[in-house]
Amino acid sequence: MGYVEINSNVYQEIAYRSICEYLGIQEADKVINFKKGNIVVEKVQSANEDQKEIVRLFISLPAEFNSNFVEFANSIACHVKKSVQEMTGMMVETVNVKISDVLNETIAE
Repeated sequence: MGYVEINSNVYQEIAYRSICEYLGIQEADKVINFKKGNIVVEKVQSANEDQKEIVRLFISLPAEFNSNFVEFANSIACHVKKSVQEMTGMMVETVNVKISDVLNETIAE
């Protein structure tokens, strides 16, 4: 039996759409200057016999002023991890969220 390899940009696209869905926005680029390039994907081969890929995601995005940054980052990380794992079947080891800026306006209009 063969193997399945998923390109990094597929993980990036899933994470991007998951974040947009979570924030309730259609065009993230215009609203919060959040681009797919703000998501870095690192793939590692599992040391186990199954040889599945392990994925690590690094996301940089702004947060709203007067919001709890830790709760915001954790919510984003959980949503992205769940989406990526459900769609790919691969294990997401970590989702690291970096708050890159603070916005005065709300993210979702």
